[in-house]
Amino acid sequence: MSPVPPRILLLDIGMVLVGLNFQPLAERMKALAGVQPDELQTALTQGNLVRAFETGQISGRDFHAEVCRRLGSDIPWEEFLEAWYSIFDRPIIPDEMLGALAHSLPLWALSNTNKLHFDFMMRRFTFLRHFQGFVLSHEVGALKPDARIFLAALERIGAPAGDILFVDDQEANVQAARDLGIDAFQFDGLEKFAAELQSRGLTPCDRDAISG
Repeated sequence: MSPVPPRILLLDIGMVLVGLNFQPLAERMKALAGVQPDELQTALTQGNLVRAFETGQISGRDFHAEVCRRLGSDIPWEEFLEAWYSIFDRPIIPDEMLGALAHSLPLWALSNTNKLHFDFMMRRFTFLRHFQGFVLSHEVGALKPDARIFLAALERIGAPAGDILFVDDQEANVQAARDLGIDAFQFDGLEKFAAELQSRGLTPCDRDAISG
């Protein structure tokens, strides 16, 4: 019996759609504020500062001001933004594949992110044009794997859990989706991604396009 394809494909952004590399951020902040990577990490994570930013509790300007205060350095706004945006690497899933998938079913994205990063991604990555909508932690007020962000996704998409296939690079997020009745699998490269889609009746492009 042939599998029934999902009606909606819901994709994580970081490390699924686009690579992330935090080394450039560490290097830029060292040049701007003279801080070592461990000092930067402490400044960003102490008191759940980044978590507050990614759940929309503080604005980008307030986040910048607090980072400067913690580092003891008055980093100009524009230079801070350049450093903050530098974590983004190249797209992982080819634009052609996303375009083919978008012709088969609606694409949505679900991401733990902050407004500065998301606005930058919308300007930088043209593949996001294939997506019908976005469910973002800074708008919802909850981070994966919290069930609330998945429930918000179901409400915003307007589809039952059984119609959705979710893909994320973190197993905890995959399991959280499954706990709500959403079919999900962990992203582990394009080959596995394509194979998982094919097993569910989706064939967006041939294997040569994936490997090439």
